[in-house]
Amino acid sequence: MPYDLQIIKYYLWDQFFFKMHRRKLNHFELKNVAHSIELFLESQIGVTVDDFSSTTYTIFDLETTGFFPQIGDEVLSIGAIKVQNYKIQYDEAFYTVLKPFKKVPKSVQQLTGITMETVQNAQLFPVGLQKFLEYSQGTVLVAHPATFDVEFLKTSIKKWKLPNFNPTYIDSHKLANQMYTDKKNYLDHLIKRLGINERERHHALNDAIMTAEIFVQLVQLMKEMIDSTTTYEIERG
Repeated sequence: MPYDLQIIKYYLWDQFFFKMHRRKLNHFELKNVAHSIELFLESQIGVTVDDFSSTTYTIFDLETTGFFPQIGDEVLSIGAIKVQNYKIQYDEAFYTVLKPFKKVPKSVQQLTGITMETVQNAQLFPVGLQKFLEYSQGTVLVAHPATFDVEFLKTSIKKWKLPNFNPTYIDSHKLANQMYTDKKNYLDHLIKRLGINERERHHALNDAIMTAEIFVQLVQLMKEMIDSTTTYEIERG
């Protein structure tokens, strides 16, 4: 659907449809989700990214029905994996499919493999969000680019009238831009440049794992650059 028609449809119908169904969700469930958000944010207090080896990171990715949660686009799936001390915790991965209120566009079904049949018995966004936050508690979030994934989460959470979500996070795309200033640094570019084992794209967990593998390499490269600069300055002194 063209963007301008999507805006009109949202303000004439979709927003009211969403509010109607939001009111039907069990108040106790929403209260539990709100508590999980508060616990997650509290767990990030005191977490530092100064020492990579002492911080646990949750690298995550979203698949969505579109790019604009402000006008009704929704989260379809969340995939995540943790990194601790340069090691990816492959055996502790997280993945959940969520049920949107609106029909999943055909183009998105083809891109992600998430069909209407897939989401029919899936959980609503607040329930999946709660599980993701419990998984990620006490970690720093990482996404590529975080300007999309974190902001999409923040907007979606706000629409559900849940507490403000302002987590500590790292944008691995911005980090790559600092390392490779004259190159394109989107996920597909970095997968090829860094020799990452390519998994099927546009699957939230696959993309999270590849982002984690990229993130570890970027941090190691950054550390090498810092160490070499420090050594050079000592030699000059």
